[in-house]
Amino acid sequence: MKKLIISVVMVVAMAATASAQFNLGSLKNIAKQVAGDKIDEVVPESVQQLLGIAVKEADIPGTWTYVKAAVEFESENALTAAGGTVAAETVETKIEPMLAKIGIKEGAFSFTFGEDGTFSTKLGSKEVKGKWAYDKKAETVSLSLKEGGKSFTTRMVVSEQNINILFKADGLLELLKSVSSKSSNTTIAAIGAVVKGYDGMNIGFECKKL
Repeated sequence: MKKLIISVVMVVAMAATASAQFNLGSLKNIAKQVAGDKIDEVVPESVQQLLGIAVKEADIPGTWTYVKAAVEFESENALTAAGGTVAAETVETKIEPMLAKIGIKEGAFSFTFGEDGTFSTKLGSKEVKGKWAYDKKAETVSLSLKEGGKSFTTRMVVSEQNINILFKADGLLELLKSVSSKSSNTTIAAIGAVVKGYDGMNIGFECKKL
């Protein structure tokens, strides 16, 4: 097992230094090819965070509360891993104050995923309910709102002891419109102007489990 851990880390490190064209998506695929089904056992969480490893379905149920904004670049023809990290931090810094304006602050915004496939997201006193389903092949989670028939696709990835719940730009904006008040539309439009300026970006929330 130790040899497999070392092999995965070494392969990822060599791939990252061999070419500036490798990005997080490419490195994640390399790690998976080496570790196979044992990736959750042999790749440390710190490395999984760097690679953007999706959480397992069994880890999703529970209540997850907002900690801060989260961004992930995954486009194969977009930014390098290092460049993507810097750009992600820039976007996070820009949108966190905007999210705070519509009430999304630490402890004030949460997702609850039931083992029965139901979910709810709560912003202050407003709660929106629906259903969730995990797509093992795509490593994504679909969220379908009970009211309005809107649906979104999200990626949930390891982030230290937390998870990042990430959306494409359009999905994030629709979700924000669903959970916030109409008076927040101007702020949501401002968030849209920021996030739509980047290709291959997933954006959302780092959350911790209650």
